[in-house]
Amino acid sequence: MARFDRTIPPGEEGKIMLEVRTKGYQGSLHKSARVFTNDPKHPQVTIGMKGKIWAPIHMNPRYVHLNGILGEKIERVVHLRGEKKKPLSVKVASVSIPDKVEVELREIEKGRRYEVKVRNKVDKETRYQGQVKLTTNYAEKPEVVIRISGNVRAPLEVRPKVVSFGRMSDERMQELKKKSKFMRRPVMVILNKGNDLKIEKVELEKSLFKVVTRQMQRGRTVQLMVEPIFDKLQKGPNEDHMKIYTNQKGSKVLEVPIRFEIL
Repeated sequence: MARFDRTIPPGEEGKIMLEVRTKGYQGSLHKSARVFTNDPKHPQVTIGMKGKIWAPIHMNPRYVHLNGILGEKIERVVHLRGEKKKPLSVKVASVSIPDKVEVELREIEKGRRYEVKVRNKVDKETRYQGQVKLTTNYAEKPEVVIRISGNVRAPLEVRPKVVSFGRMSDERMQELKKKSKFMRRPVMVILNKGNDLKIEKVELEKSLFKVVTRQMQRGRTVQLMVEPIFDKLQKGPNEDHMKIYTNQKGSKVLEVPIRFEIL
């Protein structure tokens, strides 16, 4: 937030007041502001601000990201440290997603340092968000909130889960067909664990689309380019089903619906 004198008479001084909201910050803070003027010699000036923000409780990291592969242990540790002379006491007040994460609070140094371990409990491919609320005996910081995001990926995944070409008028489709123009949508098959991925074959249930396979990262990533066959599309919803056969145990077949509506 800034307040400043918009006009400064020749030979006089003006003031620029910068205000920084420090809520949620701790430790070193660096901010900058750009000032634009009509002075041809100094059309733009950068003002830097830096300082150290004291917080009664130091938390590191401030956010928990539970990113990992299905079947592996996914956990993160948050460290809390009391910055006052008064001994710090911390308790777990609530967990917003108890079905997805397990929370363990440990006192590492009596009245001074704590450790919060957050562990993923989900045994399927998913994303989630939530938070852990802690209560403390510090009047300046009676509550500490740890925000959580989770992204549990399958050892072998396909992106996107559904291929959509959206909607198109029949006139527009005929125009593209006449000009021999094509439409394509990429589908990525990604091996998150290992480096021996092979696509053995790709099948389309109705053959309304065709697929071109391209190796992106050997043994790790394969790109499938999906292209509609205009001659086979009818007015209304067109739906096909792509089956991707791989050499990976437990994920031998990946299935992706394909949709394209002609108006």
